[in-house]
Amino acid sequence: MTAITSSAPASVSDPAAGRASGSAPAGTRFSESRLIPNTASMAWRSLITMARNPGEFYDVLIQPVLFTVMFAQLLGGAIAGDVERYLPTLVPGLMVVNALTTSQSAGVDLREDMDKGVFDRFRTVPMSRIAPVLGPVVTDLLRYLVCVCLTLLTGVVMGYRPGNGWSGAIGATVLTMGCAWAMCWVFLFLGTVFSSAQAVTSFAVIVLFPLTFLSSAMVPVGTLPSWLQVFVRHNPVSHIIDSSRYLLDGATGSARDVYMAIIGSLVVLAAMAPLTIARYQRRNA
Repeated sequence: MTAITSSAPASVSDPAAGRASGSAPAGTRFSESRLIPNTASMAWRSLITMARNPGEFYDVLIQPVLFTVMFAQLLGGAIAGDVERYLPTLVPGLMVVNALTTSQSAGVDLREDMDKGVFDRFRTVPMSRIAPVLGPVVTDLLRYLVCVCLTLLTGVVMGYRPGNGWSGAIGATVLTMGCAWAMCWVFLFLGTVFSSAQAVTSFAVIVLFPLTFLSSAMVPVGTLPSWLQVFVRHNPVSHIIDSSRYLLDGATGSARDVYMAIIGSLVVLAAMAPLTIARYQRRNA
């Protein structure tokens, strides 16, 4: 009689052992090594969403033209004697004001996507955890570019000519976009803190309104009451505006304002980007 022996498989897959060893199934593994391609994919997705919803561009298409024409006609004669002489003061100021007000939409969009469960679907995909946040933020650079360029071009149509030529205009545009991009991380953080997009919008208006309009954007600081001059001179937005004027015309502002705008933006970015990503990951763990 032949003895029948059953041999166990050479290796047995034990789910418990897999969990104990700390290895996750390949299908649920998140790879930060794919951060760049995943971020590019999310940026492309955000760009397609913008193309399919042109209403999202109304603020960056209409506000720059409307504000430049409106404030030039309203304040030009009273402040500078005529509109054309007022444009060197107004155009650099509105380039910054329009870009910063546009940056708050990043936090609103993030909060809306979180409320709709968009990021919950991404949790099941083997991709970088932070790519869904970084992708739309990269795409927002296009919004800032359109906003700043339209403000500048509207001023040119009305008679404004940058004293430093188009090289200065390019420098001011890049600086303004960088400052707005750093500021958008503040609103992204608020998007992870507040419970609704409306709350993010309301708080953003409360923060941005005094920072942008109680600045050197539209009037010479020396014409303001003494107590208000103290606030305006220490307002970080005023330094960004003065740096933009320095790059565009060289007549007002200084290189120190440019350095302060760059350093301030880097500090905001270094502080708020890690906080935003950490809170987003906790909310979507």
